[in-house]
Amino acid sequence: MTIEFHTPRGKVSETLINHIRNEILELSHFNKKISKAEVLCKENEAITPGENKVCEIILTVYGDDLFVHTSSGNFEKSANDAIKELKKVVKQQVKKRKEIPDVIISTVKV
Repeated sequence: MTIEFHTPRGKVSETLINHIRNEILELSHFNKKISKAEVLCKENEAITPGENKVCEIILTVYGDDLFVHTSSGNFEKSANDAIKELKKVVKQQVKKRKEIPDVIISTVKV
């Protein structure tokens, strides 16, 4: 799996980057089809000053792209909120994939 970090102006600590990387690697244990993750941590001047730290994560799963966008007062909180939401979505996706379909359609004539 490839994990890309984009941190304009380099205001994100190395420990936070390692924490995010470990959490994303943990997500790959839930779903083996995750191929890539892109993490963007930036400051958004258009948002009110107390909520301007933004964390966006795009998770590429074969056939789907999952996107999470959070903002808060600091990068740690916004990254933790984004990872929390991403875990929910990945677990729902895995659960849905394991469910038995409602209708089984066959094109083979018996």
